Amino acid sequence: MGKRVFIGMPVGEVFRDRACAFRVLHDSLPVRWISPENQHVTLVPPWYCDDVEKVCEKLHDLLDSERGFEVCFNKISAGPTARRPRLIWASGGGHDGLGELQEKLSCLAEPENDSIERSFLLHVTLARIRKGQKVNLSPEAIDWKATLNSVCLYESIPHPSGAEYRMLCEVELGAG
Repeated sequence: MGKRVFIGMPVGEVFRDRACAFRVLHDSLPVRWISPENQHVTLVPPWYCDDVEKVCEKLHDLLDSERGFEVCFNKISAGPTARRPRLIWASGGGHDGLGELQEKLSCLAEPENDSIERSFLLHVTLARIRKGQKVNLSPEAIDWKATLNSVCLYESIPHPSGAEYRMLCEVELGAG
């Protein structure tokens, strides 16, 4: 079995600083906070990959003419649903360019299968709610901007304390 990998875009320092300030204000919540260096926008969810080098080569080829993105996050809430929240995340409105990029890159995960089409939801996970715990967090309006200027292939390595993400390759995008 190969490595468990996914494709994401790391958020910048400004976003991470704001997320850290939010964490300080909500430190008593029964959650496992995502470390700042692991905060990212997921483009292609995890799959098992036997040939990381080939995927990295294809990433470079597919992203040759892509530009970076300016995005805005407007809410922090529990999700993915209000009835069964598992995460605390910062989310934003729709973004056509990122949705198109997600569609373009999804072929790397399952090239021989037609994957189920999912609409792109701009979000960054800030924390995972501990199993069996309830979190009382009202949605909070925010105005956090982020520049997404690289795409990475990450390996997801499970640990009892939460997954560790290791960057396997990174493709810098051109100026937006």
